[in-house]
Amino acid sequence: MECALCNVRSSVGYCIECQVLLCEECSAKCENCQKLLCPDHKHETRGGRVLCVECYEERKQRRAERRVAVAADSEKDHAAEEVPEGEVGDEALVASVRKPPPPWKLSLYSAAAGIAAILIILVLPSLRRITLVGSSYLPTPYILLPIPIFAIFWAAIGLYHKDYQEDRPRSWIGLGLAVVTILLAFVARWTDPALQAEEEVRQQQEKRLHMNVEERTEWRQNMLNRYNQ
Repeated sequence: MECALCNVRSSVGYCIECQVLLCEECSAKCENCQKLLCPDHKHETRGGRVLCVECYEERKQRRAERRVAVAADSEKDHAAEEVPEGEVGDEALVASVRKPPPPWKLSLYSAAAGIAAILIILVLPSLRRITLVGSSYLPTPYILLPIPIFAIFWAAIGLYHKDYQEDRPRSWIGLGLAVVTILLAFVARWTDPALQAEEEVRQQQEKRLHMNVEERTEWRQNMLNRYNQ
């Protein structure tokens, strides 16, 4: 059977809408359902797609539903943004205030700084005292003791304050390091080579005070022999 439009070529099918016979050249195919269409019943979109009437209407309906959904979402977002002026001001003020560090951090960092300073003076004995006027001096380990005491103070706040109960294990770490720092400070003090030398001199002076004449003479002779050598 011949095509009803050109009357030249053989038909390959018929239009899904009007049932007219169509050849391959005169017909068009719906890009969605692949049905044949005559030129009068094909619909072409702005993007150049060829659709049948049914697929074109479905496309229009989907686009209309999508526009409605987008409009509804926009209204929800707009309603969520409309917060009373007072609440916005309060939230902005709260957000702008910088929160102080929690007690466990202050304790841990202080204890770490203290233990690092104590380890330095343990390695370098010359730093274990600060010389003042004359023969007086200040023991460096005792000067560093406020650092672990500060760490213990903040660790205690972290352990006993109800707002920081979740961070109690971390506060224990700071407290432990602070105690270790204090112990090392006393070790650094009592193992000071200069302090031990002073103690030996003091013992020798006390020993000389209790010597008799013969012992003093012998001691002087020993010292002279030592210097002569």
